[in-house]
Amino acid sequence: MKNFKTIIAIIAISLSTVFSASANDIDPKTNKETKALRTEIVAFIGNKISIEVEKITTAEVSFVINNKNEVVVLSVSSKNSELNSFLKKKLNYKKVVAKGIKKGEIYIMPLKVNVK
Repeated sequence: MKNFKTIIAIIAISLSTVFSASANDIDPKTNKETKALRTEIVAFIGNKISIEVEKITTAEVSFVINNKNEVVVLSVSSKNSELNSFLKKKLNYKKVVAKGIKKGEIYIMPLKVNVK
């Protein structure tokens, strides 16, 4: 009887672990709302960047959408300080219209700036 209880306990723990691990398998890269938000962010930045870069530069922008649907930039991580301030200036407090975006959630978006 003791072995039977142990086996049932092991099976219950295993099943709960399997179900809880597969419950949140949403890939943010394929999420429609996230793609729409990324499109809007890229449109805010635009095609013409007034900063001179000598090689392909990457940046990672962390931001939140507030209750007024505005982008609030938390941080910009890049080796180029001009690019950091440029991205903050272009994105901060711009109003987004994408549907299904969670307000208050921190979004992290990688960006790549090509050489002109």
